[in-house]
Amino acid sequence: MTVQKALRTPKGRAARLTLRLLGPPQIERDGNAVRFDTRKALGLLAYLAVTGRPHGREHLAALFWPEADEERARGALRRTLSAVRTGLAGSWLIADGISVALVTSGLGLDIAEFRALLAAGRLADAVALYRGVFLAGFNLRDSGGFADWQSEQEDELRRELVDALARLAASEAATGSMEAALQHSRRWVALDPYAETAHRELMRLLSEAGDRTGALRQYAELTRVLDRELGVTPLAETRALHDAIRDGAQPAPRSGAARRVGVDEAIGDLHTLHGQYAKAIASYDSAAAAANGPTRAAIEHKLAGVHHRRGQWVEAEQHYRAALAAPDAGQQARVYADWSLAAHRRGDPIRARKLAEQGLTLARRARDDRALAQAHNILGILTADATHLERSLELAERLGDTGARVAALNNLALARGRAGDSASAIALTAAALAACLELGDRHREAALHNNMSDLLRASGRREDAMRHLKRAVAIFAEIGEPGGMEPEVWKLVQW
Repeated sequence: MTVQKALRTPKGRAARLTLRLLGPPQIERDGNAVRFDTRKALGLLAYLAVTGRPHGREHLAALFWPEADEERARGALRRTLSAVRTGLAGSWLIADGISVALVTSGLGLDIAEFRALLAAGRLADAVALYRGVFLAGFNLRDSGGFADWQSEQEDELRRELVDALARLAASEAATGSMEAALQHSRRWVALDPYAETAHRELMRLLSEAGDRTGALRQYAELTRVLDRELGVTPLAETRALHDAIRDGAQPAPRSGAARRVGVDEAIGDLHTLHGQYAKAIASYDSAAAAANGPTRAAIEHKLAGVHHRRGQWVEAEQHYRAALAAPDAGQQARVYADWSLAAHRRGDPIRARKLAEQGLTLARRARDDRALAQAHNILGILTADATHLERSLELAERLGDTGARVAALNNLALARGRAGDSASAIALTAAALAACLELGDRHREAALHNNMSDLLRASGRREDAMRHLKRAVAIFAEIGEPGGMEPEVWKLVQW
């Protein structure tokens, strides 16, 4: 099926169909607004335009009418295609008995333009084009598959916008354009209100602009948001920045190079949470190349973590070794704990145990509770001793460390499940899932759904188990690079 056929108006001009889907959807044909009789006609048009390829009738019928039997769904699809044709004056839609597509020649799509501007480095133009969230105000309540697709597109586009805003804020600040930098930074915070990296950057910019009161007010707002929505307190790094600004002893304004390191690291963090590992590595590599000292060691640790998630053990070990250059014993302890887990997953139990014990010794010496939580967590995995996991969970909850809490809950659930306490295991996994959703870590969310599916199936709850399994498979398929397969990411069970 070809989708490149050129269309002409009655006067011989090339016809043009414009779809603006960032914000409330707007459809125009040759400059005139297009209206559709049904919401599903608009949804179908948006789906065909954004995906940019033909789709089988069977797939479309199941996507938009999941509750109908095959005959009714295909009939509804025919009626909806007719509504689309009517709205588009009989043009643009190509359909045969098997598949459906849109003509792409002369098709204007704001999402495609947004991404082309990003690719060309025209970040300011790209963020100006972004009117609002994908299909704002539009939903199809009885089409769960379409709703999931819409949500995934919205999340992906928001991530791309956040990346652009972070880079713009850094570049504007580096050239002294503080007002523009603050504007981009405020928009970043509004889009990602739980991201402490965004709040810290805004606090720094406000302080550097001479608005110390505004910087402290921003910290107070972050504290309220985290307490109200997540029940946690800001990270130590954020608290330290607040204290420095409050006391009038904040670090001198960062150089352009230092600011770029911070932004590249923050963007790497976002890509890691979203499972975009090649992008995360590229961002961390860029940050590491310009960093030194403790900052370089911390970024090396993050690089090791991404390679660990991908099952790239040689690369992970190289970066763990480099991360041991951290001058702080607590940070070194955390590196040993993560390195121990990598050795365990690689199938080297003796080395894993040695690394874990080194981590525990350093954590105790440094009196670092976060490092202790990680060390007890990995020792619980290695020794199958649930008391280590219980201790890890206790420390994580006391610290308000959501990531450590998710890990301890998951691993304790697995231990309880092996011991035959399925009710406790299911409850712990449910708590881990709820916390992981707050954290936004897609890879670990998928692993938790998979673990929950196993627990529910063992308890005879097959329908609930299948629901979690389907969710796990859908998320796992998104991890890594589009069109590529990373088998190791599917093997995540404990961490």
